[in-house]
Amino acid sequence: MKRSEKILITGAGGFIGHHLARYLKMRGYFVRGVDIEYPQFSTLDDFSQFKLLDIRSFRNCMEAMQDIDKVYALAALNGSIEYTTKEKAVLVRDNTTINLNTAEAAVRSHVKRLFYSSSACVYPVWKQMEGNIQPLREEDSYPALPDSEYGWEKLYSERMYKSYETDFGLDVRIARFFNIYGPESLIDTLKSKAPMALTKKVIEAGNGGTVQIWGDGQQVRSFCHVDDCCEGIYLLMKSNINEPVNLGTSDHVSINELVDMITKIEGIKIKKEYQMDKIQGVRARLCDFTKAEKLLRWTRKVTLEKGLKEINIFVHKQLGK
Repeated sequence: MKRSEKILITGAGGFIGHHLARYLKMRGYFVRGVDIEYPQFSTLDDFSQFKLLDIRSFRNCMEAMQDIDKVYALAALNGSIEYTTKEKAVLVRDNTTINLNTAEAAVRSHVKRLFYSSSACVYPVWKQMEGNIQPLREEDSYPALPDSEYGWEKLYSERMYKSYETDFGLDVRIARFFNIYGPESLIDTLKSKAPMALTKKVIEAGNGGTVQIWGDGQQVRSFCHVDDCCEGIYLLMKSNINEPVNLGTSDHVSINELVDMITKIEGIKIKKEYQMDKIQGVRARLCDFTKAEKLLRWTRKVTLEKGLKEINIFVHKQLGK
């Protein structure tokens, strides 16, 4: 990317969005952020310009893209497994609308290139259950059978953006995120992700306290720090790779192991209470990031332990403890 290019980040008020804005602005780019609310954990100094716009309105989407060269399409409703399970219809309706508006506005605005933030949730459920667990490669997404409506919408939007590339010449890049985590994200809502939510639970439980875990804690996930994610997005947008690319790591841990790491960082001991009636999701979601490693020369720099220490400090500040 040339430093004179103007960048638009949709969903810039969100977790990844405001981190990406800071990353790009520090490298000299003009960064316009749009969202329905201001970032909670960063200042507007991280942006060249910020507009409060709801891009479920096509008119607003066109306004957001005025004089823009490249778009980073991060706007979406998402959150914890509880949230994505409870709000299925709203997620599908709103996210589909956002992405259709974004693709159409990008073509009409003659945007040079567009990045779409997809998800590991696109992968078939049968490749993530006991007896068939393996690191997920990009080609594993078909035959399609995501385990949630959120995953189906992500996969549909991938196809939609690619059809705009084929038919209208929109130059598209797609990354599939695997559990992006880090500081400066929500800690007390349905949208909290596992590392943040569990860190809060451990701190509030205190030494000798009890932490509730959904399921038996043997569910395994791959985690990727937001700083590494931003670098991966940046490298992908500079590349000629127009196929989906996994952005995740080989930091595969069970939820039990994650809790153990968090309690060790906090320097306490806790008891685990397993809630078998709660939503557990797939048994394991592991990332094969060979394509990103080979084609982008990208690999994770922030270890899970270092990232969890950052979250611990952040949560303590938020809780005032």
